[in-house]
Amino acid sequence: MVTKLVVVGIGPGSPEYMIPAAQKEIATADVVVGGRRALDTLASEWQQKIPITGKLDDLQTELERLSEHLRVAVLVSGDPGYYSLLSWLKRTFPDVVIEVIPGLSSVQVAFARLAETWQDADWLSFHGRTPNDSELAYEPGRKVAFLTDRKQSGAFICRALMSAGWPKEAHVAMLERISYEDERTQEGTLEEGAEWPDFTEAVVVVQG
Repeated sequence: MVTKLVVVGIGPGSPEYMIPAAQKEIATADVVVGGRRALDTLASEWQQKIPITGKLDDLQTELERLSEHLRVAVLVSGDPGYYSLLSWLKRTFPDVVIEVIPGLSSVQVAFARLAETWQDADWLSFHGRTPNDSELAYEPGRKVAFLTDRKQSGAFICRALMSAGWPKEAHVAMLERISYEDERTQEGTLEEGAEWPDFTEAVVVVQG
């Protein structure tokens, strides 16, 4: 088993949005762990690649088989501190040194695209989880950013917020494929957003 893992935030997707320290760490790693798209884009042919498939038991087995002298970079989208594998890695490998290289979160980039501040916003996720009722509660002037997934899309979130008491006239912006050439943004009201298709891997920003 390796004695150290470096968890690398690779930003929202495009290599242009990765910090130099992340690029350097990936380039010098012996083993690169990550989603298939990240491996295809960022890993070199000579590097050993371990894909993250969602089966964490299999990933644990693969990591435990690695020789201790190998340099291992674990690639996570956005920033490692925000809904990534970091928590699981710390629980699963308590005796392994874990170094973290930060990255730009897609939520940060979404606020930049909208020319909005985020120090006064709540960040929540519908990606593989569902916020509780208190987290979704409406307050006048409240600003919230959400991550979506394939089942809980932007339209799903709009309907959930209106059911939680948000006014149908509240402003919503949905951004998908952030940082890629086909990036797309759509803005309107919650009532309108509840009818928009797609936006299944997106950031949703709502202002009450």
